[in-house]
Amino acid sequence: MPDNLNSIALNQYSARFTTTVLNEVYRSQDVITGAGLLKLTPVRQVNLGILNRLFEEWKNNAEAFRSPYFDFSNEEVKSALEEFMNTASQHIAVKRADLEPLLSDSVKESLKLLLTPANYFEDKIRAVADAEFTHPKAEQLVKYTHIHRGVAEALLGRLTDSGSDSVYQTQAVSWLYEFKDNADLIDNTEEHLIQFAEIFPINISELQIQEAGKPAAASQAQPHKHESFFDSAFSQLEPSTARPVAPRAEPASAVIGEIVAKANTVQSPERDSLNNRFKVEIPKPTEDKSYGTVPLKVENIAGSIPLGQRFMFVNQLFDRNSEHFDKAIYELDRVKSFEEAENLIWHRYASKYAWDVNGEAVTALLAIVKRKFA
Repeated sequence: MPDNLNSIALNQYSARFTTTVLNEVYRSQDVITGAGLLKLTPVRQVNLGILNRLFEEWKNNAEAFRSPYFDFSNEEVKSALEEFMNTASQHIAVKRADLEPLLSDSVKESLKLLLTPANYFEDKIRAVADAEFTHPKAEQLVKYTHIHRGVAEALLGRLTDSGSDSVYQTQAVSWLYEFKDNADLIDNTEEHLIQFAEIFPINISELQIQEAGKPAAASQAQPHKHESFFDSAFSQLEPSTARPVAPRAEPASAVIGEIVAKANTVQSPERDSLNNRFKVEIPKPTEDKSYGTVPLKVENIAGSIPLGQRFMFVNQLFDRNSEHFDKAIYELDRVKSFEEAENLIWHRYASKYAWDVNGEAVTALLAIVKRKFA
């Protein structure tokens, strides 16, 4: 597995994933709550990444209250401020514009953790400038890590066994490289990729950069105090935060097409109901001539659609939503055959957007798709 990822492809995938999620989430609401963030996406690591960012912001807001004109070391003041901040954390309400950068960054970071775990954990160890890796930092790393959680737990365990409250970052990094290839600590990569693909198709070969010569502590409970959302949230997550025993991951060179195929057959009831909320009469199989004879083959569908037809498809077939159109073309460009593309068109897009299956726009789209497989 390469040590680096293609930043352009990573940014593009993150943007598409984020747009797909937010379009669905904010379809019927203006804000999302903390409980909603816990189950925002099928990728638990992405959800945890957002919570981690909100936690850091929550701590920064508490620090912002401090002033040279008041005694914030006073026990009564400290208690009141803690009570206020914990209560505020139980009333999370995030608008789309504020959630978008958090979600996008979390998607990128989660893929980095999944595909290049050594780089991810080293960055986390070196994230602060004080040159120390402490118990609180190690505990927070475990708390907000789901993918390859065993590595985070091993770092915390090694620090605990050292008998010290902290070590230099270089020492923690040396521990990391001792067990970064331990199969018992690394999750099955495919299982997590399937969850990403439930939201938007993912092509692992586009994300990876192949390099020559390389193979592919808890605080005591306070009586009469509100607990912060960031402490209580993890008891609401299912399954539990304990790392499940996963089979050894297959080599990263495994064909991602199989992953996407699995994702298309294993979807949650909520997504199925959205995709099938409209019924259409699916045309019976006919001769290829029904879509016209177009002998000229094209390399990709996206690049063969003239601007005028793009407007027609967006307006007539995708409810004037260019992002939905781009996602559909992206998916169609990655299928293996015209039969598979037809199946995707009739069973996903036509039902979802209530197409007139005999209309000019649908016929034109089918003719262009056919050219990809001519």
